[in-house]
Amino acid sequence: MSTFFVFNLLALTSALSWYDKGHRIVSLIAQANLTADARKEIEKILPGSMTLADAAIWPDHEGRSIRDFDCLHYVWIPEAASGYDQGRDCPERNCMVEALKWFSAVIAEKNAPIMMRRLALHYVAHLVGDMHQPLHAGRAVDQGGIDILVSYKGQSTNLHFFWDTNLVELETGNEEEIAKRLTANLTEEERLKWQAGDPKQWTNESLMLVRSHAYDIGPSVELSDDYVEKARPIVRRRLAQAGIRLAWLLNIALK
Repeated sequence: MSTFFVFNLLALTSALSWYDKGHRIVSLIAQANLTADARKEIEKILPGSMTLADAAIWPDHEGRSIRDFDCLHYVWIPEAASGYDQGRDCPERNCMVEALKWFSAVIAEKNAPIMMRRLALHYVAHLVGDMHQPLHAGRAVDQGGIDILVSYKGQSTNLHFFWDTNLVELETGNEEEIAKRLTANLTEEERLKWQAGDPKQWTNESLMLVRSHAYDIGPSVELSDDYVEKARPIVRRRLAQAGIRLAWLLNIALK
């Protein structure tokens, strides 16, 4: 009974993130690509010794007390749809796409109360990461893979949690080492290409990936090595893109 409870608790929390390690990696990549002006402004907004990586995991911890914010971490898109549509998929503007737009505007508002800018920074740092995890643009019918039970090498979990956590944990080294490795060989052309678009475009990228690979698990509950080896470069690329794009958003908002 206790094992069942713990499993379902993990399933619930996993709906909201790459989980801590993934979000910290994204933020460390962003931190390394911030302008001096953006770094200085972030130091003013965040309290004490809190880092951007600390801010990025806040919505999955302290932020969970704001239950109305839970729906801001994802958007469910119908299987037959070609992409995100605000009127259909987020009519009340309470999903990650619209939330990221709104919070980004609040950060840029220099005359806004510091606590509002701080809250906004927590969520911008977090939601850019969420948006690049393909299953955060998954199907409503299975809650973005939460209701799909899978196993890998004898460990049972759900598909969403596997992408949030297990695939990130397969990367060797600590968060700082992984962040540096993921961007070490990026060309200037790749950086410039990624520093473009908007939350809708980035969500549609995840939608294409969730359809082309994440849901393509085959008939067995056991994930194959082939599935995992194809998923790993997707995760690496999405973490790197999220970090570069988070820095780009913050550099613009805080210039």
